[in-house]
Amino acid sequence: MNTLSRTAAPFLDEYAIGALPRPSGELGQLTESFIAGMLAEKPRFLGFPTNMDFHFSELAGILDIFVNNLGDPRSPDKAGISSKPMECAVVEAVARLANGVPAETYGYIAASGSEANLFGLDRGCVALPAAKIYCSSAAHYSIRKAARLMRRELVVVDADPTGRMDPAALAAACRRDAGRGAIAVATISTTMTGAIDDVDAIVAAARGAGEVYVHLDAALGGLIIPFTEHGPTWGFARPEVGSIAISMHKALGTPVVCALALCRAGLVRTAVEGDYVGATDATLGCSRSGLAAVLLWYALSGKGIAGLEADARTALAAAAYAERALAAAGTNPMRHPASVTIVFDRPAEAICRRYHLATEGDRAHVITLPHVREAMIDALCLEIAEQRGL
Repeated sequence: MNTLSRTAAPFLDEYAIGALPRPSGELGQLTESFIAGMLAEKPRFLGFPTNMDFHFSELAGILDIFVNNLGDPRSPDKAGISSKPMECAVVEAVARLANGVPAETYGYIAASGSEANLFGLDRGCVALPAAKIYCSSAAHYSIRKAARLMRRELVVVDADPTGRMDPAALAAACRRDAGRGAIAVATISTTMTGAIDDVDAIVAAARGAGEVYVHLDAALGGLIIPFTEHGPTWGFARPEVGSIAISMHKALGTPVVCALALCRAGLVRTAVEGDYVGATDATLGCSRSGLAAVLLWYALSGKGIAGLEADARTALAAAAYAERALAAAGTNPMRHPASVTIVFDRPAEAICRRYHLATEGDRAHVITLPHVREAMIDALCLEIAEQRGL
């Protein structure tokens, strides 16, 4: 039996699906127990980028409807049961936050940030068919997956000690590929350190290869950076930025994984892909979760841009508090400006498990999304101090 099988075995007995239906009372008990177990972890969920501060119970009725968004959000389809108007509203609102013009921006709700990255890189590869893809060693591993799926050569360049892409290393790599063009991935809050790549420096460095296409992986930072000093200049403000991926369950918070895939409208050529569907389709998934669109529209409409800004400022204030508290606990914290990720010395494994901390080598991190309160940080720091005998 492999490790995965051994780990899963205790749960398989409890949740095994048999030949006969379970009694409804037993189903209810199991479901309630599962929900209670998940909710019990919420006050200690500090290390992974998912905002737990959301409430969608008013939308329970949507769970009895199949909502499928087929093809492009703006295209009618023959099925006709969709949430495309809501999807379009979400795309337009976030496009504005990314300094895009809604009429000049194509976008849809993808199943994940990885799909949104694949979509953006695919647009870059179509635009620059001879170019290699360049990313830093701190980029999300989905970039490697995307390059492999597209059979496009990936060049991984060094990141500096804080996790930002090293422009000098990128320039050296691009000079070796002069004339081919460059598809450069810039990360807006890297996975481990929360680093925000310098897009201006990346563009300048990549020009040694020729024409430059930049894809922004803004999975975590996309709903935070618009409300920082970088707001006016990030995203589509730079003409070289062709596409952006933003994971919506991270900073916004939803009970399902979902992301926005955005690109400049001129990078897509929509056409009817199947007569039986009757919709144009430039998406990767074709059929997409209409439920996700409803959830995102509901959350964004309920907050408005003012609410998003309040959430971002709350998260950044909590990050500053956590940085100070972790410093007082003697953990050598590090945080990038405009980031909600705080990296610090890795505590005992029991603490890492209890607080769901992401770790890499001798360092760990917390991410202060809106559900993170000062009391949660205080509890973590107290346990670290006790472990250290302080």
